[in-house]
Amino acid sequence: DFCLSRGLGDVYKRQFLFSLTINSQDLALQGIIDFTVPTAGNNGKAIHVLATADIADLSVYGIGVANNGGGTDGQEYTFPAVSVSAGDHIMVARTPADMAAYLGATEANIMLANTSISQNGDDAIELYFNDAVVETFGDIAVDGSGEAWEYQDSFAYKVDGAWTYGGVDCTDGSDTSATSSCPYPYTGVYTTGTAIPVDTFNICLLYTSPSPRDRQKS
Repeated sequence: DFCLSRGLGDVYKRQFLFSLTINSQDLALQGIIDFTVPTAGNNGKAIHVLATADIADLSVYGIGVANNGGGTDGQEYTFPAVSVSAGDHIMVARTPADMAAYLGATEANIMLANTSISQNGDDAIELYFNDAVVETFGDIAVDGSGEAWEYQDSFAYKVDGAWTYGGVDCTDGSDTSATSSCPYPYTGVYTTGTAIPVDTFNICLLYTSPSPRDRQKS
């Protein structure tokens, strides 16, 4: 017994679980993806983010898709509780297997999205930190069809802080990104992060029983 072995006598022992983390707004949108992949449907939809500093717990971040200029829908996807390092590229895709095949990436390194990652090339994207919006792609109050930021069947990709575009419909009819008329700019490695280690420690609470004389006085 942790407490008794230290000569603390009759004590009550409780174990407290702590996750010691420090977070800041160190995640940024990097790519907004609406590819036409061979398997079609929603399989070509993904969000690509970049860690600009070490992040101890990625689950304080999330994504929202503002559909068709209808304004914010709030945070709809929450990243898993993993740590990532500065410079890590993270992709959240509706179908990691199809996205990996199209990009020539490793499926195991791509996170699985929920059905809210449903952007159609005319939808704005919001990045959340602790339930507050910290970055927005596009305009949540505007349908992006015909706008400069439209990415239908294509992508938007950030270069030196500025958004660049593959061109509307540029992935139609292609089997891979590399053979399309608009290869996706990032061809490196993605990561799903590292499971967060949990630190535990014991706290000993000393309880002293009142003497019979003290009980009589009371």
